[in-house]
Order: sequence, then structure tokens, then C-alpha cells
Amino acid sequence: MLSINSVLAIGAHPDDVELGCGATLAKLIDRGVHVCAMVMSDGLVGLDGAADRCAETMKSFAMLGVTDIVQLRLPDTQLASHSREMIQAIEAQCARLNPDRVYTMFADDRHQDHRAVFNASIVACRSVPQILSYETPSSWPNFSPVIFERSGKFIEKKILALQLHKSQAARSYMRAQQIACNAQFRGHQVDQGPSEGFMPYKIVL
Repeated sequence: MLSINSVLAIGAHPDDVELGCGATLAKLIDRGVHVCAMVMSDGLVGLDGAADRCAETMKSFAMLGVTDIVQLRLPDTQLASHSREMIQAIEAQCARLNPDRVYTMFADDRHQDHRAVFNASIVACRSVPQILSYETPSSWPNFSPVIFERSGKFIEKKILALQLHKSQAARSYMRAQQIACNAQFRGHQVDQGPSEGFMPYKIVL
């Protein structure tokens, strides 16, 4: 069985990683696993008013216990045109961290940036033993997880972390009740308590 000592979690925008695997990352950190979170853009397209989403995600990651954060500022909504830069940036983190597992976005997500991050991840992380895709609201209804991580008490950390994304507070999927309900639903699918679901690209044990 592969021992998980180092993990890289990759998202397109601030809040993607926290939404998709925030509780799992907090759980891994609690167990002593080193976690690096990598965000490709500042997520400012379509934002009403002034906000610093990068600052929000830094605070959000800190709530989860993530201290190793890589924030890029590639053009939001245009990541598919920057695949080379993303691949090179992810490869650099893989070389630095030698991760045992990567969490990334879903291949069939309806958001073009999310698909672009998945495509860059599977190229850049080709030597990483485990690559898992997490879900976000834009991955529904195509996302059908077969790997589940019990969230337990860490779902509360995830909720608190997402509440720090003040600029996104009006979005229904950021509400505490919605986050908790989704975790309960995923857990119910496998007769467990609150959980996060993942789809594997590859798993080497």
C-alpha cells in the first residue's frame, strides 16, 4: 500500500480546491501529510465590485491548515490558451514536492477552465502514482464518484474555510447548509457519514 506523505491539490480559481476537497485536505494535514495547494487564476472575471479573491483563498487555506500555497494569475476563463504555462508550473511543483497523490479538477466539468486544469494536470503529473478528480458545482450532473473520503469533523473546517470567500457569499453552493447536505449525500451513497467523493484518473498502490 502506497504511503501518502505529500499531496498536491490543483484548482483553476480561488475556492475550487476548498469546495472539492477541503475537508479531505484538512484531514490529511491533521495526519501529518504535507499539502500544497495550487491555484491557476485570480478568478476575477464576472466579479461585482472590488475584491481580492487571492487574499480570500489564502485565508481559506489557512483555516484548513494549508500553509504551502502557489497562486498563479493566468487569465481567468482563458486557461485553455495557457496549457503550456500550466503544465510547466505544475511540473515544477511535482519536482519540488514529489507528491504521492494529486487532487485536480474533473475532465467533463462544464467550465472550460476546469477542463483545462484537468488536462494540464494529467500531463504534468504523469509520474505521480495517484490522480483523483474532485467535484465542484459545475461538475454536476456528470460527476459519479467511486472513491469516498469520510469527512467527519473536518466538514466543519471546510464550511468555515468557504465562508471566508466573502465575495462568493451570495452563491447558493457556498452556504453552510448546502455544503453539509452535499457531504451527507456523498456519505449516504456508501452508507457512511459526511464524505467527499472523487473520481480516479489513476491509482497506483
